[in-house]
Amino acid sequence: MGYPRRRKSWRAWLLALLLCTCAPSTFASPRTTTQTTGGDLVGIVIDPSEAVLPDVRVTATNQDTGLSRTTLSGADGRFAIRALPVGTYRLEAQAPGFEPLRVPDVAVTLGSSVATKLTMQLSGVAFDLEVVAQRSLADPQQPGVGRVVQRAELEQLPVSVRNYLAFSLLTPAAAIDRTPQQGASRTSGLSFAGQRARANNIVVDGFDNNDETVGSVRAVFSQAAVQEFQVLAHGYSAEFGKASGGVVNIVTRSGTNTPRGTGFMFVRDDSLGSRNFFNRGTQSKAPFSQYQFGGAGGGPLRRDRTFIFGSIERLTSDASNFVTIDDVTPVPHPFEPGVTLGTAAGILRAAGFPVETGHVPYAVRSTQWLLKVDHALTGNQRLAVRVNGASEFNENVEPFGGLTARSRAASLDNTDLMLGISHQFVGGPRIVNEARILAASRRQDVMALDPLCSGLCDQNDEGGPTLEVGGVANVGRHRFTPTPRDNVRYQFADTITVAHGNHLIKAGADLSLIKGKRQALPLHFGGRYIFVDLPAIPGVLPAPVSSIAAVALGLPAAYVQGYGFPGDAYDSGDLALFGEDVWQVRQDVAVRYGVRYQRQFWPDTLYETPGVPFPYKFPSDVNNVAPRVGITWSPAADRPVIRGGYGIYYDNIVTATAGIAQFISGREDGVRTLVLTAPASWTAWAAPGRRLPEDAALQLTGGSYPSVTIPISPGLKNAYAHHAFAGLEHRVPRLGPLSATFVYARGFNQLGSIDYNPVVPALGPGRRPGDVNGVAGTSQSVLQYTSFGETWYRGLSISLDWRLRERARAQLAYTLSKAEDTATDFQSSFLPQDNGEGRDPARPDGLPIGFDPRRERGPALHDRRHRLVVSTTVEAPWNITVSALANVGSGWPYNILAGADLDGDRDGGSFPSDRARTDPTSAATSLPRNSGRLPAQATLDLRISTTLRIRGLQIEPLLDIFNIFNRTNFRDVQNVFGTGAYPQQPSPTFGQFTQADTARQLQLGVRMSF
Repeated sequence: MGYPRRRKSWRAWLLALLLCTCAPSTFASPRTTTQTTGGDLVGIVIDPSEAVLPDVRVTATNQDTGLSRTTLSGADGRFAIRALPVGTYRLEAQAPGFEPLRVPDVAVTLGSSVATKLTMQLSGVAFDLEVVAQRSLADPQQPGVGRVVQRAELEQLPVSVRNYLAFSLLTPAAAIDRTPQQGASRTSGLSFAGQRARANNIVVDGFDNNDETVGSVRAVFSQAAVQEFQVLAHGYSAEFGKASGGVVNIVTRSGTNTPRGTGFMFVRDDSLGSRNFFNRGTQSKAPFSQYQFGGAGGGPLRRDRTFIFGSIERLTSDASNFVTIDDVTPVPHPFEPGVTLGTAAGILRAAGFPVETGHVPYAVRSTQWLLKVDHALTGNQRLAVRVNGASEFNENVEPFGGLTARSRAASLDNTDLMLGISHQFVGGPRIVNEARILAASRRQDVMALDPLCSGLCDQNDEGGPTLEVGGVANVGRHRFTPTPRDNVRYQFADTITVAHGNHLIKAGADLSLIKGKRQALPLHFGGRYIFVDLPAIPGVLPAPVSSIAAVALGLPAAYVQGYGFPGDAYDSGDLALFGEDVWQVRQDVAVRYGVRYQRQFWPDTLYETPGVPFPYKFPSDVNNVAPRVGITWSPAADRPVIRGGYGIYYDNIVTATAGIAQFISGREDGVRTLVLTAPASWTAWAAPGRRLPEDAALQLTGGSYPSVTIPISPGLKNAYAHHAFAGLEHRVPRLGPLSATFVYARGFNQLGSIDYNPVVPALGPGRRPGDVNGVAGTSQSVLQYTSFGETWYRGLSISLDWRLRERARAQLAYTLSKAEDTATDFQSSFLPQDNGEGRDPARPDGLPIGFDPRRERGPALHDRRHRLVVSTTVEAPWNITVSALANVGSGWPYNILAGADLDGDRDGGSFPSDRARTDPTSAATSLPRNSGRLPAQATLDLRISTTLRIRGLQIEPLLDIFNIFNRTNFRDVQNVFGTGAYPQQPSPTFGQFTQADTARQLQLGVRMSF
């Protein structure tokens, strides 16, 4: 069974776009766009008296490929050479009566508009020539907050994983994402300006490189294949979109006229590392080995015209996580003084759940490759074809360690293949048009690592169940697995740029079609038990019972089981249109203004939701109009450049929501979810295999049971954020460019889950608003995806590019910021503490009665008040290069939970999220959300290398030292405080650290090139 396909409207959009892109003058290369994959050379030509010179022939020639472009200066002496590929150019100027002028080594970086002033000398007049390209005009294309990471940094700076996206953290306003539950729903891993990590757009050679299903990144390629990339954390133009957070804009390398190649290998193992915090003392060192090797190279197929480039990289890693589930401390029997039940790990094993503690291994294997051909069709048309692919196997993609056993983790088996074709047409100095076509396939399987499965956990009825033991352990089959997902994405885009006087006008369209081939979500098909601290119950429990003691006594608070059909594939798509103008008001003032429009297309599926009196299709948010404006004032070469701007940025809704809402429905054609609370859950625990078949569940529940559903709100909207910034940049003598920028970002309509049919104690014991005839137990949770989340971000960033001397450079970026939100993610694992009192009959598309999302406001999980990043490279004597990368930041926040249902307002279908209280009897004294803080973190990584030259071969031995001072940086903590009064009555294990980042490690490497 599949979703009905929405074909007619897509055909119309596709036909319209193809009519645009097939016109002779509408092709362009994504490698050579003004903003997306290249840059511009602009400037003015004057004579010694500073009078402007018209009709000067100005030529820019790429020093590596021979690409040459020529223009004439206008009546005002100005010239512009648009859409140049990233690289180093030789600039030449010729005019009758003047000496020819040549300026070598003019660097065009990604997204830049390099401004130069060329002073020509009269023929026959003796003079000393010293011409330097300089930024003398306002550059309105520079982002408000961003950074270009150049090839030299990729090659020189130490990085523990060869993933170039990690260098994005060199940018102010960037942070590591800390959203739990990755795996099948992992994110991009990066947060910009306080927005979610699913709210970013990763662009490669002008093509989107995202997994729209969950808002993550499609497979990447070798770091050796990256020319440079631009991180746009804020203030980017209308050309970029599909993100309310940031954009990472990447350009791959191309071949040149000179054949070049590089091979590399990096090796490290446990003999080169120190002991982790959790294995110091008498314990053995954590086993570890990792090998990364590969190569890249390219050259001319036809000099000055056709070039080829390729890369391949392989990673094999055998590592371990440290599992801290208690295997030492005896657990006292709650009813028999002096009697113990065994250790926590022993109790879990006795209950049938394998638990490994200490160093528990996992493997990672990946292969990445890329092949690219660039060809000059004519002097003004260029074609680029790129094909790349990757395969990945990762047993730590759903991370374990700390209180989470390996059995609760999951592995990823993923294959990506992409083909991108781009064409550029340059119609003289005024018109550039670029077209792009992409086809990308992804095959992905996420499978549990539960040893109770028979081989691979690739069947819905294998392994399990899942156990969640509050504050003690998480074991058993992962409740979302197996999760298969196959799709093919087609992207068609066209952008035209027209220069007219002092205006640079750009417009474009972008259409994506995503065809699903395989998708399923067998939610809770392995079963799920939740154990929490239980209070004394007269006649039943003579004394309170801890969560782990409840496992030994067979007293789960809740049992959840899924049955039925787990889903099918479906199609979706999106469209974006934009137009903008860069207006050079005068030589020192430029204004950039534009508007962008986005919308998504969804399957023609009717949703029926409890409490909503009408069926409805997936809501289409069709008014996503995003204006943007920015201004740059550059009064003089020795004065600060002042920038400011404002814009609205819309995000795309993750497409997984359409399928989840369709199939987690409780109907016969979807997933039916049984939820049993005590004492019925105790009966399920005693069943064979600790799992109730559906017929047994029906007998236990009297012939029927209400099912948990996960619908879509009929009023769902696309998330968006207002971004405003103001800053200045100044070149400080003997230091370098110094900049300071203030950023304010305010997000709305962030996707989250709310229970629209919660237990409301005021209605009676166990009662929900949707109960049939007011009878408790006749309805279940309605965990609806709703646009209720908000974000707040305020940040001051200061950065400095410091040239210490000719052979030394340091870059510093400090950010003082505050990031807050009201919802962590779209998944139902992150329900609000108070879900209100049910759906409002007068507003079925609104928020629940009595629900106030502002009560959930608190620090975002990625909030870091202080963050300092310093990178430096020094060319020392004896041909030695030393590079260092330091990261210092405030500790991350975490939620402090009670680990019990203090309000009596939920059934255990989700892990109790009630926060700890200063007065256990008063909900008003609950701690704010994410009120805990981990300790500050700091690392210093170092690379030492030298270069040997042997008969044209350059050999570079390298030594990397990560976390050189062996500092312990904790990343997780036991956050269940317990049901006592905070902070006086914590549970014995509250606040104990459960995970830490890697200790000091050494890596040996060698790089050979010709």
